[in-house]
Amino acid sequence: MSGLSKIENIKMLLKKISLQDFRNYQKKTFNFSSGVNLVVGPNTLGKTNLLEAIYLLSSGDSFRARKIEEMITYDRQVAHIDGMAEIDREDLKLSVVLTRGIIEGKRVPLRQFFLSNVKKSKISFIGNFLAVIFRPEDLEIVIDSPAIRRDFLDEVLNQADREYYRAHLSYRKGLRSRNKILENIRERRASIKALFFWDRLLVENGELITKKREEFIDFLNNQEDAFGKLGVFYQKNLVSLKRLEEKRNIEIAAAMTLVGPHRDDFWVSGNNRNLSIYGSRGEQRLAVLWLRLGQLEFLRRARNKQPVLLLDDIFSELDSRNRRIIFGVMGDNQVIITSTSKFSLLAKKANIIELGS
Repeated sequence: MSGLSKIENIKMLLKKISLQDFRNYQKKTFNFSSGVNLVVGPNTLGKTNLLEAIYLLSSGDSFRARKIEEMITYDRQVAHIDGMAEIDREDLKLSVVLTRGIIEGKRVPLRQFFLSNVKKSKISFIGNFLAVIFRPEDLEIVIDSPAIRRDFLDEVLNQADREYYRAHLSYRKGLRSRNKILENIRERRASIKALFFWDRLLVENGELITKKREEFIDFLNNQEDAFGKLGVFYQKNLVSLKRLEEKRNIEIAAAMTLVGPHRDDFWVSGNNRNLSIYGSRGEQRLAVLWLRLGQLEFLRRARNKQPVLLLDDIFSELDSRNRRIIFGVMGDNQVIITSTSKFSLLAKKANIIELGS
């Protein structure tokens, strides 16, 4: 996909994953080959749940759950996800423990992360194992709200860059505090001076967030690929002390910070058209595929590891051209695919995992 010079990547693959009280899995272990793995079974048997668990080992987050408790079997208090990855010929155990917040009457963390049984912070955990997920719902990135597109940028950059993760976390906390102060000023419970610290915190972290997002989008736009004339137009919302001062009266009235990267947006263009508005459904799906494969390559270069590619029942959604693009990428990656049926092109060379058998 890339026209830039190739780099030597650390070999990485997921050898197995064990689930206990995660979603519909009471206790189950899956073993994977280094190439293509095809997970086959009817709907409702937990194919997407398996990919969700693998993705947790990469990002520390779910790609669909709104609350952590949704991932825990309904009558249990704790869920365990344990993966064994081989990284540069050495085994690394990755574990995520999920809770409902209380065990035997005591408050406990909702999530805990471990590397080889040693407890780690989330920032130290993510990025050790890398996975990129592509699913039909990803169409929302192109056609839905700016918040979903910002989530996509954060998803990529949080895994790729710890400096970004820290800045993004600090910015979000600062934004909540600043909005509360704006409300207190409006209600005459605080003075404007209370904003000064938070203004500077937002500017410092916001500038870094914008810089890192620009670098990723520039990377996408500089890729040589088989997709034709696709590109990303970044609508950045810069934050500065001057802009915050200019908007201060309006922000106090609204009790809301109105400038900064939390109001960024982007759109994918094809032949100088905004595909979210003027693209066909096929063009929009092509744009999503382009973004995800760009993410795959960006993470590979940022972390010097080849990410695992997770494909959640997507082949029924793709035309023959897009399928060929996916097949072309598989040769360089460990791939885990879910499907309701065996694909003849894949079944001959894939490790088949049949659910419900």
